Amino acid sequence: MKKALLTTIATLLLISCSLANGESPAEYLERASTALIDSRGDKRQREDVLMVYKEGLEQHPNHPELLNSRAQLLVSLGQYEEAKSDLEALYSASLNKEGMLLRCMLIERLEGVTGEARACYAEVENAYGRETDSQPNANYVLAAHLAESPRSDALLLEWQASDDPMKDPMLSEMLELDRDSLIQQFLP
Repeated sequence: MKKALLTTIATLLLISCSLANGESPAEYLERASTALIDSRGDKRQREDVLMVYKEGLEQHPNHPELLNSRAQLLVSLGQYEEAKSDLEALYSASLNKEGMLLRCMLIERLEGVTGEARACYAEVENAYGRETDSQPNANYVLAAHLAESPRSDALLLEWQASDDPMKDPMLSEMLELDRDSLIQQFLP
């Protein structure tokens, strides 16, 4: 009994020491970012980057930046179900507005236009709307449009009149697309 207890304590100490010697989340993110740049769009190499995120999440389960970055990579690889899982894990904890919007678009891409998708977009629109000190941005306008909000047109006009450096005339054209085509633009 005493030997088993000592073995358990020694094992726990070894595990905690090996975790303490592991990379920080920032190091995993930096390594993945460098590998993504080096991949130059090569799908096979981007898939290898998933292993970096997997290692990072094994060491730091549910780390928000690692999950969000992996979700973005999964979307770029067309692995929508897996990306949605990562965003769902973040949703209740600390998903930023851009991640919330992507989550909504994944719901719509995977399940179609449902009440859940529309409610999701409305939640994103409301999150942007709570920022009273800022002008609407493209994501705010897009969320309102996809939520079929009555404020959608007014937000678009306000954004177009703003001095937002990210303003792009293509957004207006994109908003004229039917829903399916619009979602396909972002999630082919």
